[in-house]
Amino acid sequence: MVFIAAALILAASFWILGKAKALEAMARAPALILAAGAGVSILYRIAGGPFAPSEWAATGADALLAALAFVAAAQFRLSRLANVCPASFRLTIGGAPLFLVVCGLAAFILVPHLTLGAAFLVAGALTLNGAAFDRRAVADAPAPSVIKAAVRLESAAILALGLPVALLLEAAATAAPVGMPAVTPVYEFAISAFKAFALGGGLGFVAAVVGNRLRTHQRAPIAIAAGIIAACVAALIGAHPVIAAAAAGLLWGEQTTALITTRVRMRRVVERLAAPAAYFAFGLLLAPRLLQADLLTIVFALAAVTIMRAGPRLVALKKTTLAKESQMFLAWFGGAPGAASALFLISLFDAASIVAQDAALTVGALAVTFGIIAARLTSRPLLKSLLKQTAAAKKRALFAT
Repeated sequence: MVFIAAALILAASFWILGKAKALEAMARAPALILAAGAGVSILYRIAGGPFAPSEWAATGADALLAALAFVAAAQFRLSRLANVCPASFRLTIGGAPLFLVVCGLAAFILVPHLTLGAAFLVAGALTLNGAAFDRRAVADAPAPSVIKAAVRLESAAILALGLPVALLLEAAATAAPVGMPAVTPVYEFAISAFKAFALGGGLGFVAAVVGNRLRTHQRAPIAIAAGIIAACVAALIGAHPVIAAAAAGLLWGEQTTALITTRVRMRRVVERLAAPAAYFAFGLLLAPRLLQADLLTIVFALAAVTIMRAGPRLVALKKTTLAKESQMFLAWFGGAPGAASALFLISLFDAASIVAQDAALTVGALAVTFGIIAARLTSRPLLKSLLKQTAAAKKRALFAT
């Protein structure tokens, strides 16, 4: 019931702000929104206000995360991803897992306060990349179509497929109740995930079959309704709402005949609403933790959003047919943590049984903050450099012929 109540409150808030057209401008300035949240948090603490209930904060984050997971999963057909966009496929099945392993081991080695489970939990949160403002910079520019497709599909696939992995890592990092086997949290998560996938997948499949018999403009509302119902019912029956929403999106995306423009429009609408709320809540709830970071934590956070992010992605792209400048662009441009990473960390507020929870939140908060700032500062310069290199390569090829 708490999940449904939080979802209704968020929906009402978004409707009001959407009518005022305030969210569109806010979505374009994630760093400023994060700073505003941090400023409100500082003023609130100075005033001596009471702490907000962690359950409501975590539940609201789950509701927004479920919305992002659904629209991300609806962007592609999993069975055709390798053929449609080989670069996205390699980044999803190669680059993301390699980053997860490298980042998890580095966090465990560099940050002494983190246990192995907590270190990989932080790595799982940082794997959820795909900041919306990054993709918008590419979509609105005269970049090659293969680059646009790779940026769009890779961010969607890693979010849709990476969230269940991150949630599994959360269960693995959770301490079992007294007197129970150590694998109890993982076992309970597996049951919850199975129920969520069965429920969400079934609803997504039905929505696709019904929508395919209707007109084009009627397919998106049916899909969104299926995602909402899947998440809400999952919360009521003890299944995980985020996995239910992601499963609904995956099955709908696999079976629907909806146009790409319909899929993209769904994602843009949801991200325009969810991303500003995610960044503001992240600044409000987690920004004070940045003051607790030590030197090793800062070193890890900087490395996680630069070298450790770009290295595995470049390795995954080596065997693609992309030009060298395109490989370098995708390696350095994508992969930065965004709204999904912020929301996932907020969702851990209500998971007090996670071993080294405070350390994981502090490290994750610093890395996400650095990632947002770095992505905002480098996205346009990197894109301009790619366009110049692409134009120069075309001229060389023209002269060679």
